[in-house]
Amino acid sequence: MSILEILQLKVKPTTEPSNPAILASLRTVRQSLAQKIHATQSRFYHTIEDTSLIYVLGLWDSLSQHQVFLSSPLKDEILSPQEDLLDFGWCIHIEMDSMNQLPLKAPILSIARIKLKSGDYHVKQHEEITARYRSVLKARMGPCGVVEGWRIDGEDGESEQVVITGWGTKEDHLEFSAGLSERNEDYRGLREHWESVEVSHVRDMER
Repeated sequence: MSILEILQLKVKPTTEPSNPAILASLRTVRQSLAQKIHATQSRFYHTIEDTSLIYVLGLWDSLSQHQVFLSSPLKDEILSPQEDLLDFGWCIHIEMDSMNQLPLKAPILSIARIKLKSGDYHVKQHEEITARYRSVLKARMGPCGVVEGWRIDGEDGESEQVVITGWGTKEDHLEFSAGLSERNEDYRGLREHWESVEVSHVRDMER
């Protein structure tokens, strides 16, 4: 099973988020990866809430393939164009077969990390409630699509789900979520099963 790498980077304080060298460095790394390691087909996104945050979405054949690269001597060579511009934030992985599953044509992506409280009960309740509204979400998304996956590289005993959706605007997403909460008591209750939730709205840097 192929895996999606979701990488968060932060623009260094000495660099402006609008600096064109940032995108140039990301493209250089993508090209070097394709030539020397693996074609990740990476896409680059600026975060609307905080323009100093950048998301990279890329596809690997397996988690071990990515981990081998990160432990290899080529890592520093390939990532060197970013060193003076970007700091590492975090990196997580979910299973996904193809980049085409992502809502790449949507003007805005929402990337949500949902960490569940410890215990099978919270996972079960989360899955049961979200399953009841999945068709509503997919109907609202239309051709933009929905990607859901459980993190495969977390700590033992931790459960974290990633949900990526496509929207016309950030406000479209906020209004849709607020509407579901207002109309449905069980949907509002989802947060009782969450340890934390982190949602970012991002825009493609190459458009």
